[in-house]
Amino acid sequence: MLGAITYRALGISARRILDFALYEHMSHGGKENGNLALPYEALGRWGVTGADTRKGFAEVFATGFLVRTREGFFTLGGRTPARYRLTWLPTGVWPGGGPATHEWIEVLDRLGKAGVGSVAQAKCWLRAEVETFNRSKPTGQKQKLAPHLKVVRTSNEGRNR
Repeated sequence: MLGAITYRALGISARRILDFALYEHMSHGGKENGNLALPYEALGRWGVTGADTRKGFAEVFATGFLVRTREGFFTLGGRTPARYRLTWLPTGVWPGGGPATHEWIEVLDRLGKAGVGSVAQAKCWLRAEVETFNRSKPTGQKQKLAPHLKVVRTSNEGRNR
């Protein structure tokens, strides 16, 4: 996974989000994947600035490394954070837990079939994904999290996972 062109194309905010998700996963003994809370305040203390949080999440969702399992919401008593799952690790040990789903491999395979085979090409694709992701949320509507994989080709470089 660490050698994948999609991982190497991630920006610093996306990497910090993944680092924090891994930290949370390890803090719970590796038993809470799928139930990981990544609140913006905690991400801010981890080094992800407020302005870069949305972009970082867009990158990790588009590349398939992180999936939102439950939406967060506000209540009279405060807010409940969204919950997430790292796709290359098994889901928690509670009923309904299961093996790793590896969405990141599916994304990588689709990119390879579309001719994206280098980190530079993956960065171009990811920039386009983030722009589309940012435009896809009309005011008052929930964010669409599934990547639609619009591919931007920069050259005919060889495929390199």
